[in-house]
Amino acid sequence: MQIDNSAVQFVHSLAGRKLIQFCCECEILDFNFEPLILHAMGCSRIRKNDDILVTTLDYQSWDQMESTNNDEWFNMKKFNSEIVGGTVVSVEISPWNDLYIGLDNGVTIECLIANAYPHFTKEMEQWVLFEHTKDHSGTFLTVYNKSVDFKFGSNMLL
Repeated sequence: MQIDNSAVQFVHSLAGRKLIQFCCECEILDFNFEPLILHAMGCSRIRKNDDILVTTLDYQSWDQMESTNNDEWFNMKKFNSEIVGGTVVSVEISPWNDLYIGLDNGVTIECLIANAYPHFTKEMEQWVLFEHTKDHSGTFLTVYNKSVDFKFGSNMLL
């Protein structure tokens, strides 16, 4: 199922917003474009030039004891200054709902569904974009591998 026009407009409201911070949580990359937050699950990665800097696929623990001892956390810390601070200059959504966000510092954030590993057998969240509000009344878009759920908030950013 493809994203409808209202949801596409909501995603495009990322344009011009600065990436304030990002972090890793349990194979999820979180991006803060306050007041918009992107949770990137599934096959998500951050690229710069021809290099993949961080990807959710690098969550394998090095020592099987400490959850932050993995390539994802290591690369997040290593490349943080290259990634954070960029401003969104482009937003693209593919026919398969892959999300590509280009920043002015040469960084691209990718949330891939069409090429993802076997997420097609079970309905799973791939990426979520929501408007952060204190009362949780913001707009909320959840893109699954087979469907899309979009809820207007009380102060939708359009």
